[in-house]
Amino acid sequence: MIHMLEDLPNVQKGFNHSTFSPITISRENEIDTFHRLLVGKSSGILSIHGHSGTGKSELLMHFRLKARRNGTPFYLVNAQYTRADPTSFLHALLEQMGPASPSVSPLEAIFMHIQHLEKEGIRTVIAIDSYEHYEKLDEWFRQSFLPSLPSSIIFIFCGRKPLNTYWKSSIWHPFINSIELRSLTYEQFQLMIKTSTDGYLQKIWHHSKGNPFAISHLVYSSNTALKLDEKLVQETYQYVVREWMREVTDDKMVPYIEAAVFGIQIYQEKIEAILTTSLSRREFERLTSYSFVKETADGWKLHPLFQNALKTDLMKRKPTYYHELWKNALMYCRKFIEQNDHLIRINEVNDFFYLLKDRMIHSSPFNNENISMYSLTSAQQEDWSDIHSFLDKDKERFSKGSYITKESLDDIGLQHIKLLRNEKGVVRGMTVTIPIQSTTIDLLKESFVTRSYFSKLSNTEEKRIRHASEPCGWVIRYLDVKDKSQEDELYALLYHLLPLVLTEGILVASTPVVYFQNLLEQFNFEEIPEASHDDYGMHARSKTYELDLKNKRLSQYLDNFARAIGVSFNQTPLDRYGFTPREKEVANLVIEGKSNARIANELSLTEITVKKHLTRIYAKLHVKNRTELTKRILGG
Repeated sequence: MIHMLEDLPNVQKGFNHSTFSPITISRENEIDTFHRLLVGKSSGILSIHGHSGTGKSELLMHFRLKARRNGTPFYLVNAQYTRADPTSFLHALLEQMGPASPSVSPLEAIFMHIQHLEKEGIRTVIAIDSYEHYEKLDEWFRQSFLPSLPSSIIFIFCGRKPLNTYWKSSIWHPFINSIELRSLTYEQFQLMIKTSTDGYLQKIWHHSKGNPFAISHLVYSSNTALKLDEKLVQETYQYVVREWMREVTDDKMVPYIEAAVFGIQIYQEKIEAILTTSLSRREFERLTSYSFVKETADGWKLHPLFQNALKTDLMKRKPTYYHELWKNALMYCRKFIEQNDHLIRINEVNDFFYLLKDRMIHSSPFNNENISMYSLTSAQQEDWSDIHSFLDKDKERFSKGSYITKESLDDIGLQHIKLLRNEKGVVRGMTVTIPIQSTTIDLLKESFVTRSYFSKLSNTEEKRIRHASEPCGWVIRYLDVKDKSQEDELYALLYHLLPLVLTEGILVASTPVVYFQNLLEQFNFEEIPEASHDDYGMHARSKTYELDLKNKRLSQYLDNFARAIGVSFNQTPLDRYGFTPREKEVANLVIEGKSNARIANELSLTEITVKKHLTRIYAKLHVKNRTELTKRILGG
């Protein structure tokens, strides 16, 4: 067990030790790997890599202790504190081995020292910490230094990134043992921190993303009432940004890293759009080579802790610049969706909602920051026990034929079953979506719940669906959470689901439950009265809702969604006049030539309220009427 705080500087010890056990991380597997190298006879190379704060240096200290107990000399060079050239490295290593004869070179002296120990049956360990600082010496280590050493040597490379591909194609590849130190899982975290305050645990986990150092700092700096204040979180984020950005030695790369904060995936064209500048292929490759950027099946992504920390830091240091980049990123997603209606990448819709998240959690109905602590993923075979818990609950509540069976889910496919998980990984909600397409239309017309809508399709619409090669939309056939009193879970479920099903088509949902009806209406679903039904067997008739996004309506829907939480895509220069979000909307509609009655209808206001807004707008611009207002704004 490794005590994370033993070697960590600047960590306050201001918490209640009677409440918490010491923070320890089990590294038995890693130490066992090192032990096997120690007791072996041939040379070995150990590559230890992981993000800042995952305990790499602490692991080296335990390796050193293990070596000393075994009677094995352990020489450690920290690349942060020596120049990145062979001479500096050799002198730093030789200083630990003792005085050498001035008549031999440092490399010869090191070889002679290790060879002397080898003759006495003693092996030697040489370790380099923060190896990323020696990146330009990589070829020298591989082709010059290691071949000059005796065969009994154990060499450890410890840094933020694994050894590069050149090592895999070299003669050293068979001798390399690779160890990646990861962030902690929630289960490991729970074993470390023992407290009955579950809300406190969730906040620690949310802000640390499982990073051991961040966990240690947050826990050990918390007050005795087990509360996290904003200052403590800010201190942790500042450390993360400062330490992780030490990897960036070229200041020219900093704006690219800052731009990568705005969105889930990192694309070259998006970085260029956010910064309104060009980015070379080489610069993009350098950006994605940093240890805090990871390549996934969906593209490159920032480490979530680093992304959170850098975003918070940037927002605090340069709020105007932050807002400018944020708006550029939002406009990029918006334009991409508008210009590629039939080629929409789900990533752009996901990014659109991700960028709106901060505004959403401060706006009704998204008034709880906890929605960002959930994830929605496709179900797997091992999730059937959780799926059954939802099915059994519906079986008790609804009439036969209206609830979903395991057999029908098998036909739909596990990929269309989504499970909402909290940050512990515990399933809290489930959705089932059915694609509307030629292979499902007959089933949808005949099945309980969906038949009321699809049996009333026009001949033209049904023909369109039967001839479409791709889904024409989705039916949200099932949507529920474990605890309906947890409102944030309801919003999180729909918040994460919408980006997956928002396409050029229709969304259909039907429910007898009032709070789900209200939720759909808050997302601008429209009730279809003629498709109401009694299939659920309840006293109240079930309402059926539709969100029609055909014929390029998706862009309009996203605009309305953003406008509802105070974000406008209007590109006329309204920001300069100090208008409120509502005044901007009214002024923009006036410019479009719409009457007070039309404005009131579009914004769901009374005409009297519109006139009051116009009075304040006229006063701010020192104009008397709509004509002067239009000339003033459009004329700049």
